[in-house]
Amino acid sequence: MKVFFQYYGQKKEGEQMFDEEEVKKEKPIDFDDLSVEEIELMIKDHQKQIEILKNLLKQKKEKLDLAKSFFKN
Repeated sequence: MKVFFQYYGQKKEGEQMFDEEEVKKEKPIDFDDLSVEEIELMIKDHQKQIEILKNLLKQKKEKLDLAKSFFKN
């Protein structure tokens, strides 16, 4: 076994050895078990993600407008 690890390394957690292996699915969150603090943290995290997506959308729209004006002339 030691020789095997020298050549191939140890299998990392979450790494698939074969394509046929099923990927472990995340367990859905049971919202009834969450504390008030955990819910507040989730809301803050989602708000940050929303802001990031809004900025990304704004940048994409600006690029599209620029491309439209470039090809219009």
